[in-house]
Amino acid sequence: MSDKFNRIISADSHVIEPAEVYTGGLHNRFGDLTPRIMEEYAGKKGTFFFTGDQVMKLRRVDEEQRDKGVDASVSWDPARRIAFLDEAGVEAEVIYATLVSMVMHAANLPKNRDMVRAAVRIFNDWHAEFCSQDPKRLLGIAAVTTDDPKWAADEVRRTRKKGLRGIVINTVPPDGCPPYRHKDYDVLWETCEETDTPITLHIVTGKVRDFAHVHTKEENESSPGWLFDLFSEVKTPLANDFIFGQILDRFPKLKLVCSEFEVNWVPAFMWYLDMLEGPFGARVELPKLERPASEYMRDRIWHGMVDDPFGDQAIEYVGASQVCWGSDFPHVRSIGTNAQAFVSDLFRNFSPEDQEKLVGGNTASIYGIN
Repeated sequence: MSDKFNRIISADSHVIEPAEVYTGGLHNRFGDLTPRIMEEYAGKKGTFFFTGDQVMKLRRVDEEQRDKGVDASVSWDPARRIAFLDEAGVEAEVIYATLVSMVMHAANLPKNRDMVRAAVRIFNDWHAEFCSQDPKRLLGIAAVTTDDPKWAADEVRRTRKKGLRGIVINTVPPDGCPPYRHKDYDVLWETCEETDTPITLHIVTGKVRDFAHVHTKEENESSPGWLFDLFSEVKTPLANDFIFGQILDRFPKLKLVCSEFEVNWVPAFMWYLDMLEGPFGARVELPKLERPASEYMRDRIWHGMVDDPFGDQAIEYVGASQVCWGSDFPHVRSIGTNAQAFVSDLFRNFSPEDQEKLVGGNTASIYGIN
Protein backbone atom coordinates (compact mmCIF):
# COMPACT_ATOMS: atom_id res chain seq x y z
CA MET A 1 0.00 0.00 0.00
CA SER A 2 1.03 3.63 -0.50
CA ASP A 3 2.64 5.35 2.48
CA LYS A 4 0.03 8.12 2.28
CA PHE A 5 -2.95 7.66 4.59
CA ASN A 6 -6.11 9.73 4.44
CA ARG A 7 -5.66 10.72 8.06
CA ILE A 8 -3.16 9.92 10.77
CA ILE A 9 -4.11 10.94 14.28
CA SER A 10 -1.62 10.13 17.00
CA ALA A 11 -3.48 8.70 20.00
CA ASP A 12 -0.52 9.30 22.31
CA SER A 13 1.77 12.29 21.98
CA HIS A 14 3.21 14.55 24.66
CA VAL A 15 4.11 18.08 25.47
CA ILE A 16 7.15 18.62 27.66
CA GLU A 17 5.80 21.48 29.70
CA PRO A 18 8.37 23.94 31.06
CA ALA A 19 9.18 23.33 34.72
CA GLU A 20 8.56 27.03 35.27
CA VAL A 21 4.86 26.28 34.85
CA TYR A 22 4.98 24.83 38.35
CA THR A 23 7.60 26.96 40.05
CA GLY A 24 5.90 30.10 38.76
CA GLY A 25 2.36 28.95 39.41
CA LEU A 26 2.84 27.46 42.87
CA HIS A 27 5.12 30.27 44.12
CA ASN A 28 6.80 27.91 46.59
CA ARG A 29 3.64 27.85 48.72
CA PHE A 30 4.25 24.18 49.44
CA GLY A 31 7.82 24.80 50.58
CA ASP A 32 10.15 21.85 50.12
CA LEU A 33 7.36 19.84 48.48
CA THR A 34 7.03 22.26 45.55
CA PRO A 35 8.04 20.74 42.16
CA ARG A 36 11.12 22.53 40.91
CA ILE A 37 14.31 22.40 38.89
CA MET A 38 17.47 21.29 40.70
CA GLU A 39 21.00 21.72 39.33
CA GLU A 40 22.51 18.97 41.48
CA TYR A 41 21.25 15.73 42.98
CA ALA A 42 22.93 12.77 44.67
CA GLY A 43 26.29 14.47 44.16
CA LYS A 44 25.83 14.82 40.42
CA LYS A 45 25.59 18.00 38.37
CA GLY A 46 22.88 18.30 35.75
CA THR A 47 19.28 19.36 35.26
CA PHE A 48 16.88 17.55 37.55
CA PHE A 49 13.16 17.94 38.25
CA PHE A 50 11.87 17.31 41.76
CA THR A 51 8.31 16.02 41.55
CA GLY A 52 7.40 16.26 45.22
CA ASP A 53 8.37 12.61 45.63
CA GLN A 54 11.12 11.48 43.26
CA VAL A 55 13.78 13.24 41.23
CA MET A 56 14.00 12.79 37.49
CA LYS A 57 16.96 13.73 35.35
CA LEU A 58 15.87 15.87 32.45
CA ARG A 59 17.25 15.49 28.97
CA ARG A 60 16.97 18.31 26.50
CA VAL A 61 14.39 17.66 23.81
CA ASP A 62 16.98 18.46 21.16
CA GLU A 63 19.21 15.70 22.55
CA GLU A 64 16.40 13.17 22.26
CA GLN A 65 15.41 14.35 18.80
CA ARG A 66 18.79 15.33 17.31
CA ASP A 67 18.78 12.36 14.94
CA LYS A 68 15.25 13.08 13.78
CA GLY A 69 15.75 16.60 12.52
CA VAL A 70 13.29 18.11 14.99
CA ASP A 71 13.74 21.56 16.52
CA ALA A 72 13.61 21.39 20.33
CA SER A 73 10.99 24.13 20.63
CA VAL A 74 8.45 21.99 18.74
CA SER A 75 7.41 20.52 22.11
CA TRP A 76 6.12 23.76 23.64
CA ASP A 77 5.63 26.18 20.73
CA PRO A 78 2.16 25.62 19.21
CA ALA A 79 3.10 27.18 15.85
CA ARG A 80 6.15 24.92 15.50
CA ARG A 81 4.10 21.94 16.63
CA ILE A 82 1.58 22.53 13.85
CA ALA A 83 4.38 22.95 11.32
CA PHE A 84 5.83 19.64 12.51
CA LEU A 85 2.46 17.90 12.06
CA ASP A 86 2.25 19.27 8.53
CA GLU A 87 5.72 17.96 7.71
CA ALA A 88 4.95 14.55 9.27
CA GLY A 89 1.64 14.20 7.43
CA VAL A 90 -0.23 13.91 10.73
CA GLU A 91 -3.68 15.46 11.02
CA ALA A 92 -3.85 15.77 14.81
CA GLU A 93 -2.38 14.58 18.09
CA VAL A 94 -3.89 13.54 21.41
CA ILE A 95 -1.45 15.25 23.76
CA TYR A 96 -0.55 14.21 27.30
CA ALA A 97 1.74 15.87 29.83
CA THR A 98 5.27 14.86 30.70
CA LEU A 99 6.37 16.42 34.00
CA VAL A 100 2.98 16.46 35.69
CA SER A 101 2.69 12.70 35.13
CA MET A 102 5.59 12.35 37.55
CA VAL A 103 3.99 14.85 39.93
CA MET A 104 0.86 12.67 40.02
CA HIS A 105 3.04 9.86 41.38
CA ALA A 106 3.73 12.07 44.41
CA ALA A 107 0.09 11.71 45.48
CA ASN A 108 1.08 8.35 46.97
CA LEU A 109 2.35 10.40 49.93
CA PRO A 110 -0.64 11.99 51.74
CA LYS A 111 1.40 15.09 52.64
CA ASN A 112 1.72 15.84 48.91
CA ARG A 113 -1.93 15.66 47.88
CA ASP A 114 -2.84 19.33 48.19
CA MET A 115 0.27 20.18 46.19
CA VAL A 116 -0.52 17.59 43.50
CA ARG A 117 -4.06 18.91 43.02
CA ALA A 118 -2.73 22.47 42.74
CA ALA A 119 -0.03 21.38 40.29
CA VAL A 120 -2.38 19.49 37.98
CA ARG A 121 -4.77 22.45 37.88
CA ILE A 122 -1.90 24.70 36.88
CA PHE A 123 -0.85 22.25 34.17
CA ASN A 124 -4.41 21.88 32.88
CA ASP A 125 -4.77 25.66 32.53
CA TRP A 126 -1.43 25.91 30.73
CA HIS A 127 -2.27 22.93 28.52
CA ALA A 128 -5.67 24.34 27.58
CA GLU A 129 -3.99 27.56 26.46
CA PHE A 130 -1.37 25.63 24.47
CA CYS A 131 -3.98 23.53 22.67
CA SER A 132 -6.32 26.48 22.08
CA GLN A 133 -3.94 27.68 19.34
CA ASP A 134 -5.43 24.96 17.09
CA PRO A 135 -7.99 22.84 18.99
CA LYS A 136 -8.81 20.72 15.94
CA ARG A 137 -5.22 19.44 15.73
CA LEU A 138 -3.91 19.76 19.30
CA LEU A 139 -6.22 17.56 21.38
CA GLY A 140 -5.26 18.14 24.98
CA ILE A 141 -5.71 15.62 27.78
CA ALA A 142 -6.16 16.92 31.32
CA ALA A 143 -4.28 15.41 34.26
CA VAL A 144 -6.66 14.45 37.10
CA THR A 145 -5.48 12.95 40.37
CA THR A 146 -8.01 10.64 42.02
CA ASP A 147 -7.39 10.80 45.76
CA ASP A 148 -10.52 12.98 46.06
CA PRO A 149 -13.17 11.69 43.60
CA LYS A 150 -15.46 14.72 43.99
CA TRP A 151 -12.56 17.08 43.27
CA ALA A 152 -11.65 14.91 40.28
CA ALA A 153 -15.20 15.08 38.91
CA ASP A 154 -15.23 18.87 39.29
CA GLU A 155 -11.89 19.06 37.45
CA VAL A 156 -13.34 17.02 34.58
CA ARG A 157 -16.13 19.56 34.13
CA ARG A 158 -13.77 22.51 34.50
CA THR A 159 -11.24 21.24 31.95
CA ARG A 160 -13.90 20.20 29.46
CA LYS A 161 -15.20 23.77 29.49
CA LYS A 162 -11.65 24.88 28.71
CA GLY A 163 -11.56 22.64 25.63
CA LEU A 164 -9.49 19.67 26.85
CA ARG A 165 -10.69 16.42 25.32
CA GLY A 166 -10.18 13.72 27.95
CA ILE A 167 -8.45 12.93 31.23
CA VAL A 168 -5.55 10.80 32.40
CA ILE A 169 -5.93 9.48 35.94
CA ASN A 170 -3.61 7.63 38.31
CA THR A 171 -3.24 4.12 36.90
CA VAL A 172 -4.07 2.85 40.37
CA PRO A 173 -5.45 5.00 43.20
CA PRO A 174 -2.83 6.63 45.46
CA ASP A 175 -1.74 4.77 48.57
CA GLY A 176 -4.41 4.60 51.26
CA CYS A 177 -7.29 5.31 48.86
CA PRO A 178 -9.98 2.70 48.11
CA PRO A 179 -9.79 0.74 44.85
CA TYR A 180 -11.56 2.18 41.82
CA ARG A 181 -14.43 -0.34 42.11
CA HIS A 182 -15.48 1.38 45.34
CA LYS A 183 -18.67 3.42 45.02
CA ASP A 184 -16.81 6.54 46.17
CA TYR A 185 -15.52 6.90 42.60
CA ASP A 186 -18.93 6.66 40.96
CA VAL A 187 -19.19 10.45 40.93
CA LEU A 188 -16.12 10.53 38.68
CA TRP A 189 -17.31 7.79 36.32
CA GLU A 190 -20.78 9.38 36.14
CA THR A 191 -19.26 12.74 35.24
CA CYS A 192 -17.04 11.23 32.53
CA GLU A 193 -19.97 9.33 31.07
CA GLU A 194 -22.25 12.37 31.15
CA THR A 195 -19.65 14.66 29.52
CA ASP A 196 -18.40 11.98 27.07
CA THR A 197 -14.90 12.31 28.51
CA PRO A 198 -12.56 9.40 27.70
CA ILE A 199 -10.44 8.18 30.62
CA THR A 200 -6.84 7.11 30.07
CA LEU A 201 -4.72 4.80 32.19
CA HIS A 202 -1.24 5.85 31.06
CA ILE A 203 2.12 4.40 31.92
CA VAL A 204 4.08 6.13 34.73
CA THR A 205 1.06 7.62 36.55
CA GLY A 206 0.60 4.80 39.06
CA LYS A 207 2.63 3.57 42.03
CA VAL A 208 5.55 1.95 40.19
CA ARG A 209 8.54 4.21 39.76
CA ASP A 210 9.77 5.04 36.28
CA PHE A 211 12.69 2.69 35.75
CA ALA A 212 14.59 5.34 33.76
CA HIS A 213 14.93 7.78 36.66
CA VAL A 214 17.57 6.21 38.85
CA HIS A 215 20.54 7.77 40.60
CA THR A 216 22.29 5.22 42.81
CA LYS A 217 23.99 1.87 42.22
CA GLU A 218 21.20 0.11 44.10
CA GLU A 219 18.49 1.81 42.04
CA ASN A 220 20.24 0.87 38.81
CA GLU A 221 20.39 -2.74 39.96
CA SER A 222 16.62 -2.69 40.63
CA SER A 223 15.61 -0.85 37.47
CA PRO A 224 15.17 -3.91 35.20
CA GLY A 225 12.45 -5.20 37.52
CA TRP A 226 10.85 -1.76 37.67
CA LEU A 227 10.57 -1.81 33.88
CA PHE A 228 8.51 -5.00 33.91
CA ASP A 229 6.41 -3.84 36.86
CA LEU A 230 5.75 -0.56 35.09
CA PHE A 231 4.48 -2.16 31.89
CA SER A 232 2.30 -4.61 33.88
CA GLU A 233 0.71 -2.15 36.29
CA VAL A 234 -2.43 -1.62 34.22
CA LYS A 235 -3.53 -5.27 34.55
CA THR A 236 -4.68 -5.05 38.17
CA PRO A 237 -7.12 -2.11 37.85
CA LEU A 238 -8.48 -3.56 34.61
CA ALA A 239 -9.20 -6.94 36.16
CA ASN A 240 -10.14 -5.99 39.71
CA ASP A 241 -11.98 -2.74 39.07
CA PHE A 242 -13.10 -1.98 35.55
CA ILE A 243 -14.02 -5.58 34.60
CA PHE A 244 -14.74 -7.75 37.66
CA GLY A 245 -15.36 -4.63 39.77
CA GLN A 246 -18.17 -3.96 37.29
CA ILE A 247 -17.39 -0.32 36.59
CA LEU A 248 -17.87 -0.95 32.87
CA ASP A 249 -21.17 -2.74 33.54
CA ARG A 250 -22.49 0.07 35.73
CA PHE A 251 -21.39 2.76 33.26
CA PRO A 252 -22.06 1.33 29.79
CA LYS A 253 -21.05 4.52 27.93
CA LEU A 254 -17.74 5.01 29.73
CA LYS A 255 -14.72 5.20 27.39
CA LEU A 256 -11.51 3.67 28.71
CA VAL A 257 -8.09 3.88 27.03
CA CYS A 258 -4.88 2.06 28.03
CA SER A 259 -1.99 4.07 26.67
CA GLU A 260 1.70 3.35 26.09
CA PHE A 261 1.57 -0.11 27.66
CA GLU A 262 1.81 -1.52 24.11
CA VAL A 263 -0.40 -4.48 23.12
CA ASN A 264 1.67 -7.68 23.20
CA TRP A 265 0.33 -8.52 26.68
CA VAL A 266 -3.34 -8.26 25.70
CA PRO A 267 -3.95 -11.78 24.29
CA ALA A 268 -2.41 -13.48 27.35
CA PHE A 269 -4.36 -11.20 29.67
CA MET A 270 -7.60 -12.08 27.88
CA TRP A 271 -6.75 -15.79 28.17
CA TYR A 272 -6.28 -15.42 31.92
CA LEU A 273 -9.62 -13.62 32.16
CA ASP A 274 -11.23 -16.60 30.47
CA MET A 275 -9.44 -18.92 32.90
CA LEU A 276 -10.84 -16.95 35.81
CA GLU A 277 -14.33 -17.59 34.54
CA GLY A 278 -13.42 -21.19 33.67
CA PRO A 279 -11.12 -23.58 35.55
CA PHE A 280 -9.94 -21.02 38.13
CA GLY A 281 -13.46 -19.80 38.82
CA ALA A 282 -14.28 -22.76 41.05
CA ARG A 283 -11.81 -21.45 43.61
CA VAL A 284 -13.12 -17.89 43.94
CA GLU A 285 -16.50 -16.17 43.96
CA LEU A 286 -16.69 -13.74 41.07
CA PRO A 287 -19.58 -11.45 40.17
CA LYS A 288 -21.81 -12.30 37.23
CA LEU A 289 -20.79 -10.00 34.39
CA GLU A 290 -22.95 -8.86 31.50
CA ARG A 291 -20.56 -10.53 29.02
CA PRO A 292 -17.52 -12.82 29.13
CA ALA A 293 -14.71 -11.00 30.92
CA SER A 294 -12.32 -11.07 27.96
CA GLU A 295 -14.92 -9.43 25.72
CA TYR A 296 -14.52 -6.13 27.60
CA MET A 297 -11.04 -5.95 26.11
CA ARG A 298 -12.57 -6.33 22.63
CA ASP A 299 -15.42 -3.85 22.77
CA ARG A 300 -15.13 -1.54 25.82
CA ILE A 301 -11.43 -0.76 26.14
CA TRP A 302 -9.02 0.76 23.61
CA HIS A 303 -5.33 -0.14 23.58
CA GLY A 304 -2.51 2.12 22.47
CA MET A 305 0.70 1.08 20.76
CA VAL A 306 3.76 2.89 19.45
CA ASP A 307 6.12 0.37 17.82
CA ASP A 308 5.23 -3.01 19.34
CA PRO A 309 6.90 -5.70 17.18
CA PHE A 310 4.26 -8.21 18.30
CA GLY A 311 1.38 -5.90 17.48
CA ASP A 312 0.17 -7.99 14.54
CA GLN A 313 -0.73 -10.98 16.70
CA ALA A 314 -2.35 -8.85 19.38
CA ILE A 315 -4.41 -6.85 16.89
CA GLU A 316 -5.66 -10.02 15.23
CA TYR A 317 -6.74 -11.26 18.68
CA VAL A 318 -8.35 -8.15 20.13
CA GLY A 319 -9.59 -6.63 16.86
CA ALA A 320 -8.39 -3.72 14.74
CA SER A 321 -11.23 -1.52 16.04
CA GLN A 322 -9.74 -1.47 19.56
CA VAL A 323 -6.10 -0.50 18.89
CA CYS A 324 -4.83 3.05 18.35
CA TRP A 325 -1.41 4.05 17.10
CA GLY A 326 0.41 6.88 18.84
CA SER A 327 3.78 8.46 18.08
CA ASP A 328 4.90 9.11 21.70
CA PHE A 329 6.40 12.31 20.29
CA PRO A 330 8.70 13.89 21.44
CA HIS A 331 9.94 11.23 23.89
CA VAL A 332 12.93 8.99 23.33
CA ARG A 333 11.03 6.21 21.48
CA SER A 334 9.01 8.58 19.39
CA ILE A 335 8.18 8.62 15.71
CA GLY A 336 8.97 11.93 14.02
CA THR A 337 8.48 13.30 10.53
CA ASN A 338 8.59 9.77 9.06
CA ALA A 339 5.17 8.96 10.53
CA GLN A 340 3.46 8.16 7.22
CA ALA A 341 6.11 5.66 6.10
CA PHE A 342 6.47 4.24 9.61
CA VAL A 343 2.81 3.34 10.14
CA SER A 344 2.55 2.08 6.56
CA ASP A 345 5.26 -0.45 7.34
CA LEU A 346 4.07 -1.17 10.89
CA PHE A 347 0.58 -2.16 9.72
CA ARG A 348 1.51 -3.51 6.29
CA ASN A 349 -0.10 -6.90 6.98
CA PHE A 350 -3.59 -5.47 7.53
CA SER A 351 -6.29 -4.55 5.07
CA PRO A 352 -6.55 -0.92 3.98
CA GLU A 353 -9.77 -0.63 6.01
CA ASP A 354 -8.11 -1.87 9.19
CA GLN A 355 -5.04 0.27 8.57
CA GLU A 356 -7.17 3.40 8.45
CA LYS A 357 -8.76 2.42 11.79
CA LEU A 358 -5.40 1.80 13.43
CA VAL A 359 -3.68 5.00 12.31
CA GLY A 360 -6.49 7.42 13.04
CA GLY A 361 -10.05 6.17 12.65
CA ASN A 362 -10.30 4.62 16.10
CA THR A 363 -8.85 7.71 17.77
CA ALA A 364 -11.31 9.90 15.87
CA SER A 365 -14.14 7.72 17.18
CA ILE A 366 -12.98 7.91 20.80
CA TYR A 367 -12.64 11.70 20.85
CA GLY A 368 -15.50 12.59 18.52
CA ILE A 369 -13.27 14.04 15.79
CA ASN A 370 -15.23 14.78 12.62
